Amino acid sequence: MSSEAAARAGEDVENVRSFFDQWAIYRRVIERNYLFHREAYAELDRVLGGFGGRAVSVLDLGSGDASYMAEVLARHAVAAYRGVDISPVALSLARENVGRLGCPAEFTQGDFFALVPTLREAADFVYIGLSLHHLPLADKGRFLADLRRVVKPGGCLMVCEPICRAGESRSAVLDRWWDIVSRKWTALSAEDMAAVKGHVFGNDYPESIDTYDALGRAAGFAPVAVRFTCPDELYAVLEFRPAAGLG
Repeated sequence: MSSEAAARAGEDVENVRSFFDQWAIYRRVIERNYLFHREAYAELDRVLGGFGGRAVSVLDLGSGDASYMAEVLARHAVAAYRGVDISPVALSLARENVGRLGCPAEFTQGDFFALVPTLREAADFVYIGLSLHHLPLADKGRFLADLRRVVKPGGCLMVCEPICRAGESRSAVLDRWWDIVSRKWTALSAEDMAAVKGHVFGNDYPESIDTYDALGRAAGFAPVAVRFTCPDELYAVLEFRPAAGLG
């Protein structure tokens, strides 16, 4: 093995280790439904049912291991699936989970924020789970315009995102989030909680539903449909449909 190959192998091992260190925390969060995955994917299930049995093309941005998505898609006709995630380890798991569906599937490793503006093929159903909030406000608007272009006529974009209340500042909603999470996420260790808090306070930029509605309209979507809001008003599932007359 060359020194370059050895370095790459060491890097790959470290990437795998890093992924599973973080994924172990995330799986505990998912299993206890702290981020309301069950409610989010129940709404995806309902929306996909609204296609009336027609086979749909699916673009899953930030797919992770696609475990919940594959479970939902198994109940519907899928023409094609494309998953995008920055983690090669997550995508290897997604290949296994989506592979059981038997539909044409493609997996792309990379930053979907950079990928979407380059896409030429639109999809019937586009989903982003817990990722859009990493962008500052102006970038969210530009990205929603890119997403509008990749949603087919009659299709939809769905997002599950942390939200803030109308007029609530970023610091206020993060403090409120931490007050609630520190009391309710009891299955995580102190070390895990510190890692979660560091990630959220360093990377999350929640917006209000009114702001998402305004951003969506400016991007060419119809008024946003609120499919679900959690009891603490910290997470919501939003549905964006192309505005009438805009294809």
